Amino acid sequence: MRDTITKLVWLTLSLAACGAPTRGDDDGDDDGPNPDGPISGDNCSDEAKLIYVVDEGNVLSTYDPISKAFTDKGPLNCPTAASPFSMGIDRNAGAWILFSSGELFQVDTESLACTPTSWQPGKNGLAVYGMGFSTDTAGGSTDTLYIAGGVGPADPTSKLNTLNLSTLAPTQVGTVNDWPELTGTGDAELWGFFPSSTSPRIEKIDKTSGGTQQNFPLPALAGEPAAWAFAFFGGDFHVFLMKDFEFSTTVYQVNGQTGAITGSTPTSTRVIVGAGVSTCAPTVIL
Repeated sequence: MRDTITKLVWLTLSLAACGAPTRGDDDGDDDGPNPDGPISGDNCSDEAKLIYVVDEGNVLSTYDPISKAFTDKGPLNCPTAASPFSMGIDRNAGAWILFSSGELFQVDTESLACTPTSWQPGKNGLAVYGMGFSTDTAGGSTDTLYIAGGVGPADPTSKLNTLNLSTLAPTQVGTVNDWPELTGTGDAELWGFFPSSTSPRIEKIDKTSGGTQQNFPLPALAGEPAAWAFAFFGGDFHVFLMKDFEFSTTVYQVNGQTGAITGSTPTSTRVIVGAGVSTCAPTVIL
């Protein structure tokens, strides 16, 4: 925790009910992209409980849903001319960032070191996709990366896959209507934000079929979407959305129980295209 804002966040989050313990062993080995952050009582580092966002200018930042403040980590230097498209955060606070070219990179969220992966763009028909981690069981210590995509956001359906991070092999588990950006939880849930000019919504997605388990319509967010991202934190959803007539992203906080929009935070200058939160993030703020 290197800055004042981050220290204040985690003083507040000392009252949070958090996700499951971190994946991996407890023998002190430096496993994963970010092994050296302070470890809390639930075996998750403080860094693994943050919301991370990336903008169209390749700047990685954190977003504090309590103070509504952004803290810039710095610019990415991934070896690609493409722009970020989507992002997931694993339980070691490592970022998995997909670019518009279909290239997938691992990024250390502290050093910002960017490592290409062996993912082949277009594999299984997945040119681009949204992504989010979800625990395998409620309160569990292992999770899975879910991706939903296809040729592009204009597709009427998207393919829901799990992605094996050791082999980068996708396995299709279902089909989702429309094109969501995904977020998961430590309660083993998977949710999608579906931007739309007429019927934007948040849905709970069946991880075995892609079917809809719960639906929160968001008519106030209607309008042609230009940039969007999505994250769960402390029982609520955070939708990062810029419409085509706007010049920057607004962050909308959505109640996770009712689907009501409880607040909006203009960013003034940011165009956010990816957001990620690990399954170490709190599932409720006490």
